[in-house]
Amino acid sequence: MRTVQVYIEGQRLDLFKDEIISVTSKQQDISDISKIFTDFSQSFSVPSSIKNDAIFQHFYQNDVDSTIDHNIRRDAYIEIDLTTFRRGKISLEKAEVKNNQPYSYQITFYGDILALKDKFQDDKLSDMSELDFYNFAYDGLAVQDRITDGSFTYNVRFPLIFNRNITYETGGSTDISPTGTGSVQYNELFPAIKLLALINVIQTRYNVTFSGTFFGDKRFTNAYLYCKNSEDFNFVTESKLMDITSGSTDTINYNTTKTYLDYFDLSTDTLSFGEISFAEAFPGATPGLQTAFLYNVVLEITSVNPATPQTIFYIDVILNNQVVQTITAQSPGTTQIIEGSSVNTPNTNYSFRFRAQNTLSVTFKITYQQLTYIDTGSGIDTAINRYYGTGAVSVNNDFSVINYLPDMTVSDFFKGVLKMFNLTCYGTAENVFQVEPLDDWYAKGAVVDITKYTDIKSINIDRLKLFKTIEFKYQESESATNTIFKNLTGRGYGNTKNTFDYDGGAFKVELPFENMLMQRFQGTNLQIGETINQDGNKYVPKPMIIYEYEELAQDYRFTDETSTSTLTEYVPFGQDVSVLSENYTLNFNADISSLTNIAEQNTLYRTYYAGYLLNLFNLKNRRTTVKTNLPVSLLTELRLNDRLIIRDKRYIIESMKSNLNNGDVDFVLINDFRPVISDGGTISEQIINVDANSQCIDVTILFLNGVVQADVTCSNPSVTITPSTLTSEGTIEVCIPENPNATTVLKTEDDLDYINTENLDRVRTEGGTIELYTLVVTYTFSNGTQTSNQIFIQQQP
Repeated sequence: MRTVQVYIEGQRLDLFKDEIISVTSKQQDISDISKIFTDFSQSFSVPSSIKNDAIFQHFYQNDVDSTIDHNIRRDAYIEIDLTTFRRGKISLEKAEVKNNQPYSYQITFYGDILALKDKFQDDKLSDMSELDFYNFAYDGLAVQDRITDGSFTYNVRFPLIFNRNITYETGGSTDISPTGTGSVQYNELFPAIKLLALINVIQTRYNVTFSGTFFGDKRFTNAYLYCKNSEDFNFVTESKLMDITSGSTDTINYNTTKTYLDYFDLSTDTLSFGEISFAEAFPGATPGLQTAFLYNVVLEITSVNPATPQTIFYIDVILNNQVVQTITAQSPGTTQIIEGSSVNTPNTNYSFRFRAQNTLSVTFKITYQQLTYIDTGSGIDTAINRYYGTGAVSVNNDFSVINYLPDMTVSDFFKGVLKMFNLTCYGTAENVFQVEPLDDWYAKGAVVDITKYTDIKSINIDRLKLFKTIEFKYQESESATNTIFKNLTGRGYGNTKNTFDYDGGAFKVELPFENMLMQRFQGTNLQIGETINQDGNKYVPKPMIIYEYEELAQDYRFTDETSTSTLTEYVPFGQDVSVLSENYTLNFNADISSLTNIAEQNTLYRTYYAGYLLNLFNLKNRRTTVKTNLPVSLLTELRLNDRLIIRDKRYIIESMKSNLNNGDVDFVLINDFRPVISDGGTISEQIINVDANSQCIDVTILFLNGVVQADVTCSNPSVTITPSTLTSEGTIEVCIPENPNATTVLKTEDDLDYINTENLDRVRTEGGTIELYTLVVTYTFSNGTQTSNQIFIQQQP
């Protein structure tokens, strides 16, 4: 029998000697790989002991003033024979009392993914005030730079997406060509923010770290969230915390032992209070016929500068880190924030953020009041305690993307990104989560032979029930271009659906995002979007992720605060991104790109989902259920992406149920026909295509389970690799020379101009050969063994 230890927040629990602890582990399920699962245990009991009673703070006694909230899961981890098995959360379910004495506590262990859900709670993207890090001074030039400059990495840009009809070379006020009278107005464009910027803020706000290489992949770093939450753009300044600099205590207060500093924290600019007893608020008073014990919070704007012209301003009321109310005003005034009974009042923290439609300063006063009605014997008196916090706040014309973020929770955004790119997410340490595409996760798995630990007398092999339909789709868009596409094709732009003759159910991945079909003006490089529906009306799109493409040359008119000029370049936004001479699309289906006018094949489905589903639909595949008994060393080291060998067949793990006390593990397995790097020396080949120019490219080096070092070499002395040795997975820079056998561009006889085709493509010679560079990645495992993988860089002529 093995020794199992369970720790809560670093404190070891006492366990019953005969209590069985069983943990079921899943990463993603065959029935819906768009869902991320986690480890969870069947509920088990621990005894009521001096140590456990202290850890659970005598939960069975509801009159004990607990310092913890038992509704919140607590950090925990499980050890087997002093070796860490899993980290996660423990939830207290109930306590049992026998013969009027505490007997046990029932608890459940959950894997670490739930730690993210607990951290995100119901927070919205707009609650993340940390996004103010990306603020900038707003004017016409700042917008112009974020439209035209493709050489600089802007976290916030302004895509050419309009809420009005735009034309090119048609004449009139809608024509933004150099010959037209219309123009792009700098103050009509809504912003877009990099997904990576949002991820970075999530890490900061929730004290988590996302590891892995995917968030550095151009197919992610060039993705933006379009931020439009109203029909028309109205500038609103940055948001600033209202600075509480001083306060006072009312002279009429019944309680003279407390001051405003007991409730107002000047260092964090917060008002904090919770449940207050009558005796605490009104010491020495006899409750008698007390009819109510109430509190209220009032915010008063005492002055506005400048007072004229009047400027609209907004105050966001933040309760426990979430915006619960927005006050809109133009002049001094008073607003009741909340009033209620002090009985069962939860711990409450209020702060206030200020923003306006122009540069503005205000002064304010926040009042926190407690009152009750007391029978004095000769009548009913009102007893009052009032505490004031005062201060001032000023804002200038800095631009904050927070004002334009879509109405979306942090949790829905993060899950949507995981679904879009078929990412798996799992904990590797406390508050550290690895995020990577599912295919990469599987490719990194070790190959483990468990034949000798398998009960070969009891193996069940079932038919794998495949799906009757597979569907990938976005939220329906109101855009006129999308409506026209759907009327012509019968499906949404970028969506795909396949139907099979199987008797299974439906597999559907539906993103919480919209996928707008952009439009490119004929004979130009100019691509725009319009949030106009088929009736010509403006609409507010659902949250929308779009790719930033490479800067393109195109003339169009642009108006800043003072003048109109002709700009000559812009950065397109839409479904397309160019990575190492290859185009990738945000479409699931190989639809024709409005920018490239080509049916782009590198779809989200092909890039991130096809590998798993093609393996699943292999006619040789079966679902196999086996019973095993694993040694502690294997049970604690085995990962859900490891490939298991039983006799002569290889499997991936759908789920595993582990009895931690005796090592019995029930596996549900699926046959595996995909390549794997760590396959006893088998080489998994990766090909990178680049053009004929000399260049430096980033190459991702994945680390297999158990690898401690990777050394990258190339036999060609002209190739440089930096760094050539890695001790954790990451990105290396590989610099290659110009292809010595490249084709030559043909010029006219006077050597003054290129010879072009009718499509303006430059004519080249027929000569030239592909140059091939082979990178050898040698992996060293913790036990000293090694395996190799090859990466090919194929340079076009």
